[in-house]
Amino acid sequence: MASIPSTMRALMAPFACTPKDYVIQEIPTPTITLPTQVMLRVHAFTFTPSEFKAANGEMKIFYKPQYPCQLAMEGAGEVVAVGSAVKNFKIGDGAYGLAFEKPAFRGAPPGLASEYAILDEKLLLPKPSHLSFEDVAPLTGVTVTAVQVFQRGMQLAGQQSLEGKTVFVGGGLSATGSIGAQYAKNVLGAGKVITTLSTGKMGLVDELMPGVVDEKVDYTKEKIAVAVPKQSVDFVYHTQATAPLGESIAITKPGTGALINIAGIPDKNVVREILGADRFPWWLSIALDGVQLWYKWMLLGSDIKYSMISGSPDVRQDLEKAGEVIALEKVKAVSTTVDFEDLEAVRRVCSLAYAGKGGVGQVVIRIR
Repeated sequence: MASIPSTMRALMAPFACTPKDYVIQEIPTPTITLPTQVMLRVHAFTFTPSEFKAANGEMKIFYKPQYPCQLAMEGAGEVVAVGSAVKNFKIGDGAYGLAFEKPAFRGAPPGLASEYAILDEKLLLPKPSHLSFEDVAPLTGVTVTAVQVFQRGMQLAGQQSLEGKTVFVGGGLSATGSIGAQYAKNVLGAGKVITTLSTGKMGLVDELMPGVVDEKVDYTKEKIAVAVPKQSVDFVYHTQATAPLGESIAITKPGTGALINIAGIPDKNVVREILGADRFPWWLSIALDGVQLWYKWMLLGSDIKYSMISGSPDVRQDLEKAGEVIALEKVKAVSTTVDFEDLEAVRRVCSLAYAGKGGVGQVVIRIR
């Protein structure tokens, strides 16, 4: 095992900026400070959409970055050092994970967009030997979220199984949508999976996720509630903030149908859990209550089992379930991969992800 250098390269936001201005800088290599921490030599990393907004200063109400700001919370790499209390990882092991815990925004960013990074053992999974670092790097967050979305929805609706049922997952080639569709079909045995795509991606979904999607809707040409019969879907996974929630409501079966939203405005309990009670202002509670009244009005009389959730990779039981699904290759990342050294390519694919249009799946940056 090579010695750990005192400095490392890291992808940084030098000031409040969009990905077109990201830079690679030489910064001090982090060191283990807690007995449960694991140091990774990072080989691949990814981003969640909110990270681009946070680095651009768009989430100042919750998080105020210190510039230059390290980037990325999710990735995969080789273990190069462990704290004294680490039990399940040793030097040389492959590991992957997402450094996100609730309450969030406490402390410095984990900075997985760098050659070395430190995560707590409880947030890591062992990398299966038959999968590459690039394969697993983007899967933790979206797979845990799928696990929790379907658990919550099925519980609310009293659904014991989705076998033979109809499931709608928005954005079939988005990061969350692609994994949600695969989870519904390959893990839960959904009879029919319906998704939305833009015109140029209609043919791609069968190539990238063969046998997963049964019905495709070109959202640029027709409304979901027109293409899909009203009140015909057993489970709706609403993944996109730009998609009208009213259309998802219209296609969900009344009484027995579940609609889980990860892209809307959450209720005050979800936000309080994310921020922590000590950082949750009273006025935000009032504002969120107002939004929830609007949602309740939209759902009035539908008898749809509705919930808004925020994925929690720090729930170990769900994280391990996600790891089992990933190891069995029940879900596979749909990703666009570029090399860390190609800064222009990194800026380009991250800019597409920040805009939320034109990209395919999740951005993966490979560090050789």
